Amino acid sequence: MKKKVLGISIGVVALVGIVIGVIVFQQQAKEKKKIATAQDNITTIEKETTKDGALYKEVTALFDEKEDFLSKEIKPATIKEIKDKLLKKQTEIEKLKSEYDKKINANTAETTIQNLKKKITLANTKLEIQTETNELFSSKEHAIKGDKIKNELPITVDLTKGKITEVNDTVSENKELKGKWNEAIDSILKNATEQVDQVEKIKKLLNESFDGNIPKETVQQSDYDILNQEIEKVKNEELKTTFTAKLILMKAMIDAQGQISALTHQQKAAEEEVNKAIEKAKADTNKAVEQATGDDKLLLGYSDDQIEYARVWLTLIGVKPSELHIDKIAAGSPIDFYDKGSVGYPTDVISLSGAAMADGNVTYSSNHNGTITVYPVPSHWQMTAENANDPEKIRQLTQNILDQARVVSVDVGNPRDVLDLIKIQK
Repeated sequence: MKKKVLGISIGVVALVGIVIGVIVFQQQAKEKKKIATAQDNITTIEKETTKDGALYKEVTALFDEKEDFLSKEIKPATIKEIKDKLLKKQTEIEKLKSEYDKKINANTAETTIQNLKKKITLANTKLEIQTETNELFSSKEHAIKGDKIKNELPITVDLTKGKITEVNDTVSENKELKGKWNEAIDSILKNATEQVDQVEKIKKLLNESFDGNIPKETVQQSDYDILNQEIEKVKNEELKTTFTAKLILMKAMIDAQGQISALTHQQKAAEEEVNKAIEKAKADTNKAVEQATGDDKLLLGYSDDQIEYARVWLTLIGVKPSELHIDKIAAGSPIDFYDKGSVGYPTDVISLSGAAMADGNVTYSSNHNGTITVYPVPSHWQMTAENANDPEKIRQLTQNILDQARVVSVDVGNPRDVLDLIKIQK
């Protein structure tokens, strides 16, 4: 009986051992299967992140074929999306490593992900620098887009060297930035710097020539010419317009100074001519007094004006007409009575004319010192009829008459000739 019980016990133990063995084997098989599945997942990630893999292609698509310039269509959102995908893959690897430790090999997958993350970081850095670089310019075009470079775009109105330096420092501090892309950025920043230097040079020249918004009285044509040349180099049209406005003010000041100088010279010359005429008139008067004869008594009883009209005619025309007409014209009266726009006489004038147009005419004002101011007024205005509908031309024509006025000494003349002309005055 005891032997039978013992045999049963041994059988049971053997059976339990077999069952346990089966369970352990199954668990080991299951564990191996999980490890294999995990390794397969790692392998899949590795394939996606190595050449010809989906994620690898997405990252490389951010660059051109030489992985130097960025793609023309690159956007920050695209970079973020790819970055999130890589992070998800990296998290998945880390989870599997945590669960299976050294039972799986994830070294290659981790390396490829890290390589792609570096490229993503590089693409993001380049895009940020490109964006900041493009913002230095006012044009709607991009200074750099893909491998297309525009080195001559105008800068923004308020661009400073400090802003350019910030971008330049970012490029210099990152040793990964090199190649043709880096050369292009350097070239664009150099263009921006040159334009800022040009603007600062012009502002300095303007400060030297202006007190606030008013040109200094010391400005010269050479200052204007230098500024004009420098302003022509400005590419930003808004800045050029602002600088040109000041250039116009500067030109106006220079022209005004030139006119003042010319007027001063003319005034001095006129004063000298008047003084000479006065001296000559005095000399002629003294000579006439010394050489006076009994004929002088012929003019007794006639007014100074009558005598003057005759003497003026004899001095300027000389030929005796059949009639001598005298017209007194008040100051302010238009020189040309027939056309609009005429300038007026600055003082009272006398108009002398013969009976016929061929006899001649004289228009003058008396200086009451033996001299007169003669105005070259034409004998008739029909010659200017083509200008009748152009007031500005009439203004210029009549102003020229005033500008060409001259001072003339009036000869005393022969008393008998003077008397003859007094008698025919009308």
